[in-house]
Amino acid sequence: MSRAWRNLGLGVIAVVIIMALTPYIWMLLTSFKTRVDALASTPQWLFSPTFEHYPKVFMDKGYLPLLGNSIIVALSSTLLSLLVGVPASYVFARERFAGKEDLFFFFLTTRMAPAISVVVPMFIIFGKLGLVDTYFSVILAHSSFNISLVVWMMRGFFEEIPPEIDEAAQMDGNTKAGTFFRILLPLAAPGIAATAVLCFILSWNELLYAMILTAFESRTLTVGIPGLVQPHGTLWGQVASVAVVATLPIIIFTFLVQKHLVRGMTFGALKG
Repeated sequence: MSRAWRNLGLGVIAVVIIMALTPYIWMLLTSFKTRVDALASTPQWLFSPTFEHYPKVFMDKGYLPLLGNSIIVALSSTLLSLLVGVPASYVFARERFAGKEDLFFFFLTTRMAPAISVVVPMFIIFGKLGLVDTYFSVILAHSSFNISLVVWMMRGFFEEIPPEIDEAAQMDGNTKAGTFFRILLPLAAPGIAATAVLCFILSWNELLYAMILTAFESRTLTVGIPGLVQPHGTLWGQVASVAVVATLPIIIFTFLVQKHLVRGMTFGALKG
C-alpha cells in the first residue's frame, strides 16, 4: 500500500473517531457547565466548570439507588439469558430432532413483536403475581427478549466448532454434559463474551419495560432521566451528569471482556 493511500485511510479513521466521540465529549462538558453556559446560543468550549450537578442529582435527588438498580437488573438479566440461552443454542447447533428449525424460528419471532404489545400482558401477569415494582419483573422482561438473541448468536458460534471435538471428548469418557461444560464452553468463551456485552447494553438502555413495570423502589437510571425534564425547563447539566455516569458501567464491562470480545466478533471469519 502506498503512503498516500495509507495516509488517506488514517485520515478517514480519524474523522470517524472524531465524529463518534464529539457527542460524548459535548455531553461530558455539559455535565460541568452552568445552566447559562449550557443554554448559550454560541457553543461554549471554554468555560468555568461547576461540579454541582453530580452531587445534586445523585445525592440530593436520590438517583444513586437508581444506578444500583440498573446494575442489578442488567447483570441479572444478562446472566439469566446466558444461563438459558447458551445450552439451548448448543442443542440447536448439535442435536437433530423434529421441528428444530421451526422451534428456532419461534425463538427469533419473540423479538419481532412490538414491545408495547407485550408489556401490557406482562404488567397484568406480574401484577397478579405481586411482582410489579420489583427487580424480578424487569429482569424477566429483559430476559424474554435477550434469550432469543443469545440463542441466535451462540448457535452460530457452536456451529463453528468442529463436531469432531465432541466425538473425541466423548471417546475419552466425557458425557454430552461433560463435553459441553469442560470442552465447548471454554472454546466458545469469545462468543459468550460478545453476546454478554450485547445483552448487557440492551438491558441497560431499555426504557419501556422498566418504566411500565416499576413505580419507585426498582426504578432504573433510564426511568429516572425523564424526571429531570421539568415544567420550567430541562435541567441539562443534571441530565448530562446522569448520562455520563450511565455510560461508565458499559465501558467498564466492555473493557473487562475486551480480551474475548474482539475474537468473538471475528469468530469463524477465517473458517476453511
